[in-house]
Amino acid sequence: MSADHSTPFIAIEGIDGVGKSTQVRLLAERLEAEGRSTLTVREPGGTELGEQVRRILLESSTPLEVEAELLLFMASRVQLYEERIGPALRDGRVVISDRFHLSSIVYQGIARGLGEQRAGQIVWGVLGDRRPSINVVLTLPLADCVARLGGEGDRFESQPEVLEGVWHGFQESEGLPGDRIVRIDGAGPPEEVAARVYEGLSDALR
Repeated sequence: MSADHSTPFIAIEGIDGVGKSTQVRLLAERLEAEGRSTLTVREPGGTELGEQVRRILLESSTPLEVEAELLLFMASRVQLYEERIGPALRDGRVVISDRFHLSSIVYQGIARGLGEQRAGQIVWGVLGDRRPSINVVLTLPLADCVARLGGEGDRFESQPEVLEGVWHGFQESEGLPGDRIVRIDGAGPPEEVAARVYEGLSDALR
């Protein structure tokens, strides 16, 4: 199924500890105050299938091959798009997602060693153009992200070598052809970061 690009579909991306969830909430609150209807979702999750996948991926100690890991993320993502995101976009609601496909290219492709090209092939083959119209990547020095996590990362962030790879991946990856990526400084009080995010989205939100 093709994507609906007439309404903004925004993904907030970045390493854990950078403040994604807070910025998803603040952006939705600002848009709602302006009279725009929004839908916020998290990845993986947001559907019955997605929440089950989330438990497998983030809470289980079961060893997973990295390609199987990526395919589980993709199953959750397709269900989320078809069940919630697509209908919301068709209804004219701005969708703001805490992560989407760029995270798979960074985590599984770059940090977990599958290869950025191979990860991109899988993501493109499954999603096609069912992707965000803009990806906001929040950036912070790696040491600051580690300090914010305080050793509380999930099965991915608990591995220092993976964490470093993720950080570099979000600094460098351009995603898939056609992806629009805006990198925003995540340092400072949440309200200041929110103002920078909103400014970075000014064209997409017109």
